[in-house]
Amino acid sequence: MRRLDLTEKDTSKRITIYFEGKPYEAYEGEKFPVAMLANGVYWLTTSTEGRKRGAFTFGPLPVKVDGVKNVNGRKLKIRDSMRIERQRYDEFQEQVKIDEGKPVLRYVVDVAVIGAGPAGLGVVEEIGGKLTAALIEERTWLGGDMWLKGVEQEGFGNPRKAIEKLTNFSENVRVFLKTAALGVFDKGEYFLVPAVRNDQLIEFMAKRVVLTTGAVDSIMLFENNDYPGVFRRADALEVMNVWNVAPGERVAVTGAFPEEITAELDRWGIEYVVVPNPKRVEGKDRVERLIDENGNVYEVDAVIMADGRIPDINPVTQAGGKLRFKRGYYTPILDEEHRIRDGIYAAGSAAGIKPHYANYIEGKLVGAYILREFGFEAEPCVYSERLREYEPLSRPRPRFPLDSFNAEDVHICGCDVSLKKVDDVVKSGITDLQIIKRLTHLAMGFCQGRFCLFNGALLVSQRSGLPMDRLDIPVARPPIKNVKMKVVAGRE
Repeated sequence: MRRLDLTEKDTSKRITIYFEGKPYEAYEGEKFPVAMLANGVYWLTTSTEGRKRGAFTFGPLPVKVDGVKNVNGRKLKIRDSMRIERQRYDEFQEQVKIDEGKPVLRYVVDVAVIGAGPAGLGVVEEIGGKLTAALIEERTWLGGDMWLKGVEQEGFGNPRKAIEKLTNFSENVRVFLKTAALGVFDKGEYFLVPAVRNDQLIEFMAKRVVLTTGAVDSIMLFENNDYPGVFRRADALEVMNVWNVAPGERVAVTGAFPEEITAELDRWGIEYVVVPNPKRVEGKDRVERLIDENGNVYEVDAVIMADGRIPDINPVTQAGGKLRFKRGYYTPILDEEHRIRDGIYAAGSAAGIKPHYANYIEGKLVGAYILREFGFEAEPCVYSERLREYEPLSRPRPRFPLDSFNAEDVHICGCDVSLKKVDDVVKSGITDLQIIKRLTHLAMGFCQGRFCLFNGALLVSQRSGLPMDRLDIPVARPPIKNVKMKVVAGRE
């Protein structure tokens, strides 16, 4: 077994890959960063400013493969004898690649559901057999965040078994995995949802659209928070429960919701310590210690940020929805039938952070509203009553120790935007996030602010005293995934 493997692997799939010229044991089909993690190698790329980085805090992960540059190592499935080298972050431009020689695939459906977590599965289960539906999911699996869990989930029990039961779809439901939706656009009586699967452009025409696009992990601000060995919660769950690899031998868990990670670490028998107030991580090529705000030093080789999740607001604002600040994060404003506007619904973590089972019930509720719109008998009240049993989760609003940070070492955005760069602009009196974006490039990178814009808003509010609900949050602009504009320009 490799250093951080949690289980024995299938030796028939054992291969050798070369990273920076050195051979490493790996297994056919593994993701590149997982294979390197299992071997105890965390430093995989270098930022624009020369900072060492891994794969599990910010992304993408630029690498050179067999002499070819511009490969995103986060998505790279390895094969035998593959030779991989580091590539600087500023040399990389990730784009959704489309083969313009292929004809556009077009589907007309009653309902397009974007996101296949518990809420999306609840929608298609409710409408299945009565309405045609396209279930569009960017990742390679169904079940969303619940698929990453190993411990039992309230209302579902074993998460994998529950997902298996929910994915026995009717013939009226078509599933599109590894398919990235680019936005939602008005098209007469329909909505156009362009999407990309591999290098194939797909256009969905739908009478109704449901955004079940989920939430993103909160990025905590502390010194060297971009260092190799610092993990987002979801990435730590994936390496443990999907790939059976430990994030480290002794792990620090930080943030307001450590229990989301500690239960999983307990299940695997991984040693950990909970540190609620991190100040700085240090090490040579990876995390070697964590220092808290009181000066306590913890000898650890990985840090997992478990500071809660916030709704992914980009699909909502791009589709024309409005936001409000409630329970510690921005959520879409919904009408009495869960619509952000006529014909477009939101459910699940995209509408507010809740347990997985509550997201599923909310998806069923939206499905019932849609059935009723199409003239079918449905009882939304049954689901709305059940949903009242689950209060959406509140997230404590972080207060950053701004004046005690070495702000140049704190990264608010993975595109080498330091806390100092943004804070200096705010301290000069500028509180308009659109202007801050232009001056600092905050939220102008690969993720379009999914992970960094919220911290930018928190910083503005803390420095200026402006309430979060008074800030003008920039609207996500289409396409919400990087794609060459000529691909969609001029299409009928």
